[in-house]
Amino acid sequence: MQPPVHPDLPGAHDDHIHLRTSAEAHLAIRKAAALIGWTVPQYVLSAALDRAERDLYAHASAHDSPDLPEAPSGPSPDPYMA
Repeated sequence: MQPPVHPDLPGAHDDHIHLRTSAEAHLAIRKAAALIGWTVPQYVLSAALDRAERDLYAHASAHDSPDLPEAPSGPSPDPYMA
């Protein structure tokens, strides 16, 4: 997993996000969460974080942001030591 794009963003632990969904959307989310043994909040948070990371990386790469680490240009001359 890649590191967060913006680790400097504040992380308020007491924030709540409330969403209004249709009955059909709620049922689909509940069923999908149940399939993998997650609660609805766990499932929704995971999906939202996945999308947020993807959008932040896409935005940063489109704007040549220095927040992203540069990809290695070739094999490292130093051997890998475990």
